[in-house]
Amino acid sequence: MSVCREDSLQEKINEFLVEPTPGFQRRVQETHVPDKKSMVVSLDVLPLALLEQIDFQVTEMPPRFAVPITDIKVTEGLDAVFECVVTGTPLPVVQWFRGDMCVTPGTGKYVVSQKEGLHSLKVQTVGSSDSGLYCCQDEGKAPVFLKQVSDVEVWQGDVARLSVTVTGSPTPKIQWFLNSTKLIPCTDCKLVFAGNDHSLILPYAGVQDEGEYTCVASNVHGETSCSAQLHVRQRKPGFPCFAREPDSVRCAPGFTAVFEYTVVGKPCPDVLWSKGSEQLFSDARHSIAHRPDGSGSLTVWDCVEEDTGLYTCRAVSALGEATSTAVLTVTGNPYLILAGTILEKE
Repeated sequence: MSVCREDSLQEKINEFLVEPTPGFQRRVQETHVPDKKSMVVSLDVLPLALLEQIDFQVTEMPPRFAVPITDIKVTEGLDAVFECVVTGTPLPVVQWFRGDMCVTPGTGKYVVSQKEGLHSLKVQTVGSSDSGLYCCQDEGKAPVFLKQVSDVEVWQGDVARLSVTVTGSPTPKIQWFLNSTKLIPCTDCKLVFAGNDHSLILPYAGVQDEGEYTCVASNVHGETSCSAQLHVRQRKPGFPCFAREPDSVRCAPGFTAVFEYTVVGKPCPDVLWSKGSEQLFSDARHSIAHRPDGSGSLTVWDCVEEDTGLYTCRAVSALGEATSTAVLTVTGNPYLILAGTILEKE
């Protein structure tokens, strides 16, 4: 806002000179000209009505040339230096061009440097052939999905995870929507990321979570989105499920591996074990135990390296079935380090 009526200038200044709002800066510049005096007051104001429209999760400002490059005339044989200041959040990455060709410092002709938004291009030992149009451009890129979200089907109460991989410069802002309603992180809805990988996690999916999920990635250069469906299968009362899933086991040859589990359901489900596609039964190498309270175990005796693999436990009843898997890894070392103690086969 500019105040320019001389008769009320000082009055307006006094009106605005109050304690500034935290986070804002106010600059007052006074300029003297012979026989005249002028003063300009700049005041940045954030209307309260806009507060609800601002997403404070991501701070982003588009790239801007605060100080643009200017034409240069230089004597042949000397160096020519172009400089500019580029601002933005995150700090923009720029590229230099001569005409339509990107300037490459590796040729020894050019030196490119950058420090805290100040960018410079040095053309060394200029000659008449170096004359031309030089420009500096922001290297930003619109978001692109390297992996789009895909349809997911889970049982009621299980974890549902929808994931994408997205790139862009500046780093894209990621938003998730369920049936066009923006999702806010909470205990029932978690938004996590690692590098370019972003996930929406529902720790306990319910029928109310079914619908179309859309991921929107945006930055100052553009916006893109992808969508997928989440289907939640309802469990009937008494449906089999695991109260305790078997853990993966790692042991040395000759040792015993034990997978323990607990299943619940009415009627009490039957439990079947398999390794790969081969169903397992109690024999000289394996022992399968199942107790009336739903707990049980699979024991693999005198493990050998061939026992390494994926073991599947299925809880089956007339209402359906639940499945859990665990991995047995038999190392080639007859020594097993466990909780700081070295165990040796006797």
